[in-house]
Amino acid sequence: MRTIQGLGAILVVSMFGCLALAAQDAAKKEAKPAGGQAMSMPMPKPAPEMTKMIKMMAGNWKVAEMAEPGPMSPSGGTGEGMAKLWPGPGGMSLMETYHSKGVMGPNFSGAGTFWWDSKAQVYKGIWCDTMTEGGCDNAGTSKWDGDKLVGMMESEMNGQKMYMRLTYSDFKPDSFVFTMDSGPSPTQMKKFMTMTYTRMPAGGKM
Repeated sequence: MRTIQGLGAILVVSMFGCLALAAQDAAKKEAKPAGGQAMSMPMPKPAPEMTKMIKMMAGNWKVAEMAEPGPMSPSGGTGEGMAKLWPGPGGMSLMETYHSKGVMGPNFSGAGTFWWDSKAQVYKGIWCDTMTEGGCDNAGTSKWDGDKLVGMMESEMNGQKMYMRLTYSDFKPDSFVFTMDSGPSPTQMKKFMTMTYTRMPAGGKM
């Protein structure tokens, strides 16, 4: 009798042990999606400021350049280019490629990425092109001023510090204007280039 009771106790303990192991196994399966891979972190959502910039500027554009007389173009001049702007991964940034001939040479190319810095409450960017020494440079910071997007950046030209104001304005469904002013100080800047972006029709070649 004691032997039978002992075997019964062992069976009960074994049964509870199996149930506990089964519960642990079920919990592990719930913690992992199909395929046995660990659960991924939730994806961040684009800031409203980034969504606004993409909505205003994304697309394929034909660009008309007009340069004022100055260090880059003593007699001024005109040129034409093509720009493509599109959302970066997850809509968290805006990316651009640009190609032109005329004001900045017969075969100018540039590319950049712009994003919203929520801590600094400004847009930031990086820009690379065929005229920038070293290839790439900080694109400064920008923010909305009413219905204009205004940016400031510093650079060097012939060993001297130059300040540049970048203004996007006159936003319409199929066009906007990009104006660049520069000078030796923020209070001594003059307009040196105006670029008018016109949206290309669907199917238009870049």
